[in-house]
Amino acid sequence: MLRIPTTDDTPPPLLAPLRRTAPEEIVTEEAPKKSKKRRRGKKGADNNQSWEANPKTRVRHGEGAKMRLFLIGGGILLALVLAGVVISMKAGSRAAARAENTPLEIPSALPVLENAAVPPSVEASEVEFLAKAEPLARMFLAATTVEELLPLVRDPKVVESRMRQFYPEGKIDPAGISKFNASGESSPQGRFKSVEVMTGNFDNKSMVFADEEGGLKIDWESWVGWSEMPWDEFRSAKPDSSKVFRVTLSPVEYYNFDFLDESKWQSYQLSSPDQEHAIYGYVERGSVMEKRFRPAPDVKTVPFMLKL
Repeated sequence: MLRIPTTDDTPPPLLAPLRRTAPEEIVTEEAPKKSKKRRRGKKGADNNQSWEANPKTRVRHGEGAKMRLFLIGGGILLALVLAGVVISMKAGSRAAARAENTPLEIPSALPVLENAAVPPSVEASEVEFLAKAEPLARMFLAATTVEELLPLVRDPKVVESRMRQFYPEGKIDPAGISKFNASGESSPQGRFKSVEVMTGNFDNKSMVFADEEGGLKIDWESWVGWSEMPWDEFRSAKPDSSKVFRVTLSPVEYYNFDFLDESKWQSYQLSSPDQEHAIYGYVERGSVMEKRFRPAPDVKTVPFMLKL
């Protein structure tokens, strides 16, 4: 509360050094504080903006670190996913390759249908044919008499007289068999099929089978190379009428007598099945007969039945 001094009051001195000193002391005390703050700031600057120097800087640095961690983690995750995709693709391709190159395995537990019908096919008919032909061939090559042969051959009524002429005493020296179907395949020729057979003397010969009404039969005439006249008799007698012969034909370069003009004629050698006899024949070039006789470029000999 303010009061106006009276004449009896003694006023205090006008000088108040303490009042002036106090502000100076406050200033003096505040100045060091400010300087200390500046020194701490300098130390923070020397510490490369430490976490204690600037709270705002701490916040920015934390967000940046989190962002870097997020990016690094995302990159690693993406790399792992891509690696997994590549590995799975490679594994799939290897599995597909193994599946392609691995034969199909049929479980052994599947039932076996013994009496199941086999669909008609080339393989099934071939297997069936060979199963019937082999025992027939073995009986044929083991026969010792004409009577044993007759039930096994085609056209027995026709060939019986020829057999008895071929085997004058009716006895046969059996050739035996060493291997059936030596070449591993048969050669179809209409209703005939030929199979290569190795005899007991290790001679390879072609055996012809015919599918007759009574079943499979062997063509005896082609087996023995039967001809209507013996070759040596044919060459000495020179008959005027034609006779049936089985021959192997091969083109040759032999021109003689009335067939000197090789531009007009094509010469062939006609050999007996046992290769013991040979004669020469000529066919006019460009004729139908020459086209029928001409073998393929990679074939040297062709079997024929000819009237000579």
